[in-house]
Amino acid sequence: MEFAHDNHQATFERVREYLGELFDRPYHDEATGHFYVRYGSTVLEISVEPYGPEEVIVVIMAYCVQGADVDESLLRGLLELNHQLPIGAFSVVGGNDVFFSYALFGHNLDAKRLLGGIAAVADVSDEYDDRIVARYGGQRALDRIRDTGGRRRRQERAGPPD
Repeated sequence: MEFAHDNHQATFERVREYLGELFDRPYHDEATGHFYVRYGSTVLEISVEPYGPEEVIVVIMAYCVQGADVDESLLRGLLELNHQLPIGAFSVVGGNDVFFSYALFGHNLDAKRLLGGIAAVADVSDEYDDRIVARYGGQRALDRIRDTGGRRRRQERAGPPD
């Protein structure tokens, strides 16, 4: 993985260490540099991104719902929640996948703050994923992984690219 500056690399190594201490089996995707963990019924993606010449942002993102029927009502509801929630924000990616994410400055990040951010994102995602699925369809991310075997297993079944 390429690092933009020393703080980027130091924060990445710290996050890797903390995740190893906090979770049984964090997955590190070598291609993207992102980490994946399961917290309760939520799948989280954690990335360490450079921000400016010396700062780093740690982004904690929950795969909330995949395949929702996105309409104006859902979008308006997510925007209203973004205004009401004290941290983080919902987003719609790829037309029908709902995510919830929160970013922390990473330069002085400790394990307690990282775990607090992870817990907050997972709790919000867990609180709203069932509501979104009940009203707008789709699947909770963990259900989709269970049904499809996850991205790595889907790729293995498909075979090597041509």
